[in-house]
Amino acid sequence: MSFVFRLWSQDEESEPAIVFEDSTSPGFVPLWEAVGCYDALYNSDGKRARELSRDIAYGVDRIAGDDRLAGVIPSSLSLGEALRFLENVLRGCVTQANARVATS
Repeated sequence: MSFVFRLWSQDEESEPAIVFEDSTSPGFVPLWEAVGCYDALYNSDGKRARELSRDIAYGVDRIAGDDRLAGVIPSSLSLGEALRFLENVLRGCVTQANARVATS
């Protein structure tokens, strides 16, 4: 099972559309908690993407700057994969700032 982060958008005349989607392992939860972006990822349904950008960017900086964080994730996962996921989420939140968040 994986954690899925989506951004969706809707204008007045169209159906909702997914404008960004990425997924990752739920095994990263201890890392998300350690770098301060757990709530931005898991407790953000319905929020605007722009509301999460700062917390996600902080998480990106923490992961990129501290290899010791690898100790909080299972050995089958890597900081590189965590960083890739958060960078993609950040890029989605910045480029689709008005989109709404949906997670599963």
